[in-house]
Amino acid sequence: MSAPGRFLLAVVATCGLFLLMRHANQATHASLPSDMPAGSQFVQSGYDVTRNEPTGDWVACRLDEGRDADFCRVTDARGDVVFQGDFLPMRGFEPVSSADLKMGALDAQRLWVQGPSEEGPIPVIALANGKVLVPAADNVALADRWDRDPDERQRVMGY
Repeated sequence: MSAPGRFLLAVVATCGLFLLMRHANQATHASLPSDMPAGSQFVQSGYDVTRNEPTGDWVACRLDEGRDADFCRVTDARGDVVFQGDFLPMRGFEPVSSADLKMGALDAQRLWVQGPSEEGPIPVIALANGKVLVPAADNVALADRWDRDPDERQRVMGY
């Protein structure tokens, strides 16, 4: 092969490798939606081959001192709000402090449970300190249900 041919082959191979690496990075990492804070955590539940992107939910929580609750927002991978509202720790009536409001390892299988008050699923957010945040409206009813069904509590909370 001539020198110009080898050069052209090297340029094409380099461009191809660059595009492959860029494509692989986009395919394996969800992009943080613009309305979610930098500390949000992505909980991957699958992969959409047709769009070449992971599927799942973004989760973010912050202390809202004015409302005396932790405010959490869950969006889909593209940023559409799936659930948001005031959250409290399971069996607690005081919000978690900002210092303790760090999410633990979230799992797509444990993130959603059937809500006792809502008609559909609700998010259950595990924190690094072992506490679990649930929607404030479901706090007591969910705790009572899990007292009656410890298998569900074990599956969701791990204890």
